[in-house]
Amino acid sequence: RPGANCGDTRMGLVGLQKWLGTNHWDVIHFNWGLWDLCYRNPKSESQGHRDKVNGKLSTPLEDYEKNLRELVTTMKATGAKLIWCNTTPVPEGSDGRIAGDELKYNEAAARVMTSAGVSTDDLCAHANAKLKDVQLPANVHYSNDGYKYLAEKVAAEIEKALK
Repeated sequence: RPGANCGDTRMGLVGLQKWLGTNHWDVIHFNWGLWDLCYRNPKSESQGHRDKVNGKLSTPLEDYEKNLRELVTTMKATGAKLIWCNTTPVPEGSDGRIAGDELKYNEAAARVMTSAGVSTDDLCAHANAKLKDVQLPANVHYSNDGYKYLAEKVAAEIEKALK
């Protein structure tokens, strides 16, 4: 994993080659989405300038889909088995994000992954199965137990791909 937060798909397009480096990759489990569907306003004093009322969408849906296509093409060139991890739920009251937008972004990503032959780790459904127990209130982040719950699913998908 890169040492920094990989941000939105635009940041991914800029940083992906550096993050991949010259290493050999057997499996790449990846996601972009929560930063893409965030509304930001440079005048907002909230963390990350999040502002779903007066802000601008970080990455419009059409650009998100286009960016994902390019990112997938770059990762496929490594020869690694790719696993797309869809975006986890955005709860009501989330700062800078609108609940349910992850579904639209996941639909766009599904079109890209299906056409590219990339498998999907449905972490959104997995999180939804225990959401009240694992997600922090009005936040896209999770409790320590929640992160462990998500990590177990991710690890299982990677192990399955390595067999």
